Amino acid sequence: MLKSLFVSIGIGGASVDTILDSNQVVVGETLTGRVEIKGGSTDQAVRGVILELVTKCLVEANGDNKVHADIVVASGRVDLDGIRAGERKSLPIAIPIPPGTPLSVGTTSTRLRTRLDIANAVDATDSDIVQIVPNQVMSAIFHGLETAGFRLAETEIEYNRRRQQPFVQEFDFKPRSMRDYGVEEVEISFKPIRNGVEVALTVDRRGGFFSAGGERTARFKVTESELRHLDMASELRNAIAMLR
Repeated sequence: MLKSLFVSIGIGGASVDTILDSNQVVVGETLTGRVEIKGGSTDQAVRGVILELVTKCLVEANGDNKVHADIVVASGRVDLDGIRAGERKSLPIAIPIPPGTPLSVGTTSTRLRTRLDIANAVDATDSDIVQIVPNQVMSAIFHGLETAGFRLAETEIEYNRRRQQPFVQEFDFKPRSMRDYGVEEVEISFKPIRNGVEVALTVDRRGGFFSAGGERTARFKVTESELRHLDMASELRNAIAMLR
């Protein structure tokens, strides 16, 4: 009786540990590994293992007042039919990473929360940092901007569940040299398409005595098959020049 009471408040209960094949996964691919479950001091009605990839996102903005919250970007579950006292189980996991999942670039970080779904007890938990890395096309665009003379300065993720693509991650690049004095910043975001991405490229122009500042945006698509034929740095440099 006393043992069951302790387990119900999280003392001497089952524990869980997630072991990933790799802490890095390319966006659009699958995060794999296993969960190790160890039974506690008494049998427990563990109904399953719940896995959630969580990223902090901007959910509301009103002027300078910005509200951020942890949002689940991908999830998985492994069902169980209880676990006995002292029993050990090792179960494979596979979590598909949607193509629109925010990337672990700049200040953006993602963690995998794992918890046991236990009836009438405190759920055992585990947490692991996961790096969501760019795919081949995204990497080429990032490298192209760096080569064209811009450095990544800031990232932010906007979340709106009413949009078809609920996550919009913006990457802000600053010019490295006076060559681009008229450019305040260059901002890009990605929208997944078949075998590639659609890029929204925005140039924020610096105002002066004889010219007004402001933003201009262009959209273009890049696919994997096009990469070998493109000089990405030159293409981006030309696009930025047209928007200045």
